[in-house]
Amino acid sequence: MQTRPSDLKPMWWLESWLYFGTATIVIWLATRLGIPFLVNTSGMPSIVAWFIMSGAFVFLPLFIAALLGYRHEGRPWNWDSFKERFRLAPMTKSDWAWMFASLVVIGGTMGLIVFAAEKLALLTGWFTPIQTSPAFFEYHGIENGQYWILLVWLPMFLFNILGEEFLWRGYILPRQEAAFGNYAWIVNASFWLIFHTCFGLGMIIMLLPMLFIQCYVTWKRKNTWISVLIHGLINGPAFVAISLRLF
Repeated sequence: MQTRPSDLKPMWWLESWLYFGTATIVIWLATRLGIPFLVNTSGMPSIVAWFIMSGAFVFLPLFIAALLGYRHEGRPWNWDSFKERFRLAPMTKSDWAWMFASLVVIGGTMGLIVFAAEKLALLTGWFTPIQTSPAFFEYHGIENGQYWILLVWLPMFLFNILGEEFLWRGYILPRQEAAFGNYAWIVNASFWLIFHTCFGLGMIIMLLPMLFIQCYVTWKRKNTWISVLIHGLINGPAFVAISLRLF
């Protein structure tokens, strides 16, 4: 049995801004101040500085915030209650179908956006192609056998996916449903977009299909595992492929 929106305290605009706005400020500080500081003082690659700053100061705190929010509601520390509140239901055949269809649509539309931007850049001479990595780090794959980078990436990746999905979709989305009803997924996706502004306008445009389709399907199916899988299967294999220079 899943937690129903009617069982929860509604999360309106102000509280939504508090959660997403605070996280947006923190990730801005981590990328604009934290990464340059680590790179300049230690000489580490900017991608590793991103793993450290985002993992320790952004994604791990998001995961902790989800747990604190859960506990603040007075719920017991047991798996049955936890999975009910965070909508961690077993994946049905329909859930898998929605998830894989979403991946195809998201991947296809993101690819079309990048392709269209490149063509516009060639045709107009002034339109800038979309950068597929943010400006605060450069990464073109593993060099000189530095495979340890993948080991540093893994814990950040896990907290990235679980932190965002447990807080944004598991804890916040059901409460936003209690406030905004059928429009909750649009509100959730819009705030999630704001969280990504540190990545720059180009990447935001590229990410639009993922931001809104993922939120819609998670809201539609009422299963947070769908969002975890979509997020993880888009971010994880792409990073590994880039690291191993597969494309």
